[in-house]
Amino acid sequence: MLKYDSYYFQCPNCKAWLEGRNLKSELVNEAILYSDGKILYDNYITTPQKMIQCPSCGHNYWVEKPEEPFITTEVPPVIPYSWNTWRFYGINFSDNKGKLALITHYKLFLAKSHYDPKKEIYLRRLLWWAYNDLHRNFHYVRLKYFLNGFMSYGVWANYRRMLLEGERLFIKNLKDFNENLNRLLALLEKHPEERFDLEVPEIYRELRQFDKSKSLLENKTSRTHFTSEILRHLKWKDPRVFMVTG
Repeated sequence: MLKYDSYYFQCPNCKAWLEGRNLKSELVNEAILYSDGKILYDNYITTPQKMIQCPSCGHNYWVEKPEEPFITTEVPPVIPYSWNTWRFYGINFSDNKGKLALITHYKLFLAKSHYDPKKEIYLRRLLWWAYNDLHRNFHYVRLKYFLNGFMSYGVWANYRRMLLEGERLFIKNLKDFNENLNRLLALLEKHPEERFDLEVPEIYRELRQFDKSKSLLENKTSRTHFTSEILRHLKWKDPRVFMVTG
């Protein structure tokens, strides 16, 4: 069971109060790691949200340092906007329309403003993950996940339908996906301190530059389960995001 500590902060534009949550404790064996670096605990993304859109006035602002005095643990004198109203901009991820809406948010943020490299890397990484969300867990389309009792037929059929539609939407947006990854790759090469481990070879794999990805991995002195899984998907020439552990 996940536990949270609540915190509160105000919109700098309209002074509306918002309630947030910090993950307090988690069951590590429930963690899911994906090849693009996204980590989920019971569908809770562990990466903090730094770009906020106020649910009251629609103002966008960047939270550089989520700490006092900007954030407080004291309950405000008025009812705050709940976490779900501003977390990922109130988007519902239960269908592909919500996933496309999140992509649109990130693209608008990147188009409207100039960010320093660290902020741009942060947003482009989240945009990468948002595109991948369209077909993340694509392996569940296989019939065996219904036959082995992992899902009921109704749940499996609906999830399969959403994933197949998401795959079509992903392919439709492949040009934008590649442009974002190429820009992210250029930024990470200039700012190697911002890279996650194995992020660059994974980007090359998803860009379908399999030989480049393989070359980078083979130059590594240590071999991990993560490395082996990427190499396995490279052998198949499979560029799709996949679950590493979970």
